[in-house]
Amino acid sequence: MFVSRVPLAALLIASSAAAAPGRRVTVDVPPVATPAGPLSHTIVLERCTGNCTVTNGGTNAIGMMSSIPQGTGPFTIREFKDSMGQTGVAADAEWNAIVTCVREVYSPFDVTVTDTRPVGGTTYHLAIVAGVPQEAGLPADILGIAPLAGDCSAQDNVISFSFANTHPTTSRVLNICWTVAQESAHAFGLDHEFMFFDGKSSCSDPMTYRMDCGGQRFFRNKGAQCGEFAAKPACKCTPSQNSHAKLLEVFGPGTPITPPPTSVITFPQPDATALGASVGARAGSQRGITKVELLINGFVWATVPGAAIGGNGQPNPGDYQISVPASVPKSIVDLVVRATDDLGTSTDSAQITVTNGAPCTDASVCAEFQNCENGRCLWDPPIGELGDECKYTEFCKSNLCVDTSAGKLCSEPCEPGSDSCPMDLACVQASPGAGVCLPKGDAGCCETGTGGASPWIHGGFAALVIGLVGRRRRSGSRMVGRCQRSSPGA
Repeated sequence: MFVSRVPLAALLIASSAAAAPGRRVTVDVPPVATPAGPLSHTIVLERCTGNCTVTNGGTNAIGMMSSIPQGTGPFTIREFKDSMGQTGVAADAEWNAIVTCVREVYSPFDVTVTDTRPVGGTTYHLAIVAGVPQEAGLPADILGIAPLAGDCSAQDNVISFSFANTHPTTSRVLNICWTVAQESAHAFGLDHEFMFFDGKSSCSDPMTYRMDCGGQRFFRNKGAQCGEFAAKPACKCTPSQNSHAKLLEVFGPGTPITPPPTSVITFPQPDATALGASVGARAGSQRGITKVELLINGFVWATVPGAAIGGNGQPNPGDYQISVPASVPKSIVDLVVRATDDLGTSTDSAQITVTNGAPCTDASVCAEFQNCENGRCLWDPPIGELGDECKYTEFCKSNLCVDTSAGKLCSEPCEPGSDSCPMDLACVQASPGAGVCLPKGDAGCCETGTGGASPWIHGGFAALVIGLVGRRRRSGSRMVGRCQRSSPGA
């Protein structure tokens, strides 16, 4: 795809030297009106062994042509160097670590990441991971640059540049991986992100400029406001962006190669004679933990959000302390701690059994709708489908029962402004960045979660009750404060 030459200053997104040791930028290119063929699902990482020669004036990864370099050309991009300035075999260890990182980041999608080019004229996205920006006629502070179509459509057979030899030595593999992920994703239609809807920094996503956290960045399944150094009113082509959802739309699902979360109960000890005020656990994930849940006799009773992401990422594993609700009935309790990442992948700890006061002898000491079996207070297995009427949350397979003007209905969490709800349900905002799926109906239910109160919800959003509808002691007092299913993620 050929694009006309324009001054570089008119193409590059503005930057702040104080915000980062270099810039990751985009170049606007015309939309792809009629794609020549299906989009390739192959990303080739090119280390430019023996140096690469790129010509300008057009866009053709197979032919090593790009409209991004500035000047007459041809341009010689020098071979990848590791943090010690070594090339070739001596740099293999660092190169292989970068390839592995990029594969992990793209593994949730139907994408092949390789450092070997396909043969036989098969197209691919070429990510050059070598050289310094001056070799492409660009300013010295640019870490990476890529084309972004005016309509945010995915482009085939194009080149992105990640200038590995100008990256700092600190956390070099993760920083180069971040650049490669961001620049290649620009070619697939993704904009820069500034802040997630829950108010947290987008620093854990590769589409960010932000450096207020560290560790490996992954395309997060979270809605975000776009922007470089401040939130913008809208993204380039959409009001907001979910980088994970966007890439799923482009490529379809793959199989994550990052390991699932880990979870271990640290206290109380098995067969303890008292439950105590809290349960301790160690949980972690390479992607990060979004929530840690306490299951008692097979049902979730308490949830805490994943630990904050610091300069080195989120602790893996990290220590968690989950308060036990005072309303847990006195009985034998089987405890499990469940850790979940941002893709919804969960791992349960080994179960331990503790006596909370004394075994139950009948249902009178249990929560409403529970039975006493073998000394344990238990609910029946959940059977409620989405939209079914419910009297208590544990009736629902989604473990979420909400109060609406149509009655109490089984629901599930969703992201406001998305179409993530199934069937004839719409996502209605319940708190910043979090919503619940409710019937659309014909009463004007807010489908985006950004407007006023929905008539499906008693008294508007402020009166929305999520979770423990019906979780009560036999005395009839409502048990509250347990449901936090919309806790902010990592």
